[in-house]
Amino acid sequence: MPTVYLLRHGESVLQRTRSLLLQVGGIQLAGCKSLLADALDELATLAPDIVACDLRLVDSHAMRAAHELGRLPVRPQLLLLTPTADDLQLFAALSAGANAYHVDDGSAAGLVEALARLHERRAMLSPQLARQALAAFGIERSPLAIARQAPAALDASPAGRQIDQASRHLLTLLAQGLLLAEVATLWKLDVAEIERRIWRTVRLLHVRSRELLIA
Repeated sequence: MPTVYLLRHGESVLQRTRSLLLQVGGIQLAGCKSLLADALDELATLAPDIVACDLRLVDSHAMRAAHELGRLPVRPQLLLLTPTADDLQLFAALSAGANAYHVDDGSAAGLVEALARLHERRAMLSPQLARQALAAFGIERSPLAIARQAPAALDASPAGRQIDQASRHLLTLLAQGLLLAEVATLWKLDVAEIERRIWRTVRLLHVRSRELLIA
């Protein structure tokens, strides 16, 4: 059962989400705040497994939150809460250190599912985010006929500085609009394995971002 800390953009939505999560099982709520500045000391002390954070906060934003979480002795995973997967800030926040996102429709069940998925190091990417990831890695889409074949899932040869061909093929299929279940069927894998591969690809975006900062 993951321990979760909530960071939401206003007191009313914070309390509503807190109330919803307390009514369902599957997670342990460690704490909650509406201001990042007020949360930092608590986060260092409580060391939650996951911080669920709005893309924009009253006093900050998710990219700043990712930076601050990276400075903690034990870095929690960061789940971005967003009303839409098309927000222009979403990819920047994922690149900056967030691990996954959840399109928040106010459903407690949906949020709990997203938290459980992330706790198991699984994630998802929309077609737009997959296209942005390909561009960030500086690689073109794979030929679709190759990406759709089951052996594409096993191709560990390099596609770029940080990424292998299997990840490139996966991003290609997601960018094309295939659903996770469709990719899993083509590659003869289960959906959870596809989600784990996406989680690892997002981690590679973090490596790329750190290299750019050093350069």
